[in-house]
Amino acid sequence: MTGLSLYLFIFIIPIILYLKLRDKVNPFEYLKLKDNLFKGILTGFFISTIFIISLIIKNIIVQDRFINLNIGILWISGLLVGILEEIPFRGFILQKLLKHFHFWLANLLTTILFVAIHIPIWLLSQTDMMGSIISISLVSLVLGYLFKECDSLWVPITVHSIFNLATWIGLR
Repeated sequence: MTGLSLYLFIFIIPIILYLKLRDKVNPFEYLKLKDNLFKGILTGFFISTIFIISLIIKNIIVQDRFINLNIGILWISGLLVGILEEIPFRGFILQKLLKHFHFWLANLLTTILFVAIHIPIWLLSQTDMMGSIISISLVSLVLGYLFKECDSLWVPITVHSIFNLATWIGLR
């Protein structure tokens, strides 16, 4: 939970204050959290369902791998991390970069930053660095694309949260 608190105080609160005080905009409208709430969440669940079904087929049928549904507090963390990471990256950074670059370059730059914040965690947990960089880069690019196409931060939040939960229960 310490990591989640850090995200809140390092990213979320400063972004909300920046948007409100400097840009003089409604942070929830700018971050695309106000409109399309239910449509965004439903779209995210639909996309995630297709993703989860493909992972289940791959992991259970093809690789005969065990799924661990007993992940404790990670269920809550999985849901919160999607919100706490999507607000700064797709909601704020990507939109700011879109004012200066075309979509794919802005999405690539956002992805590089998104991958960079994960590197310390991967180093501490001795994660397969190259595999993680590749998979998180692909996920980040897709999340950026979904954000652009659906015009709602709720789609990438939902997909990101379900992706994390799928990974943590052993679907890879």
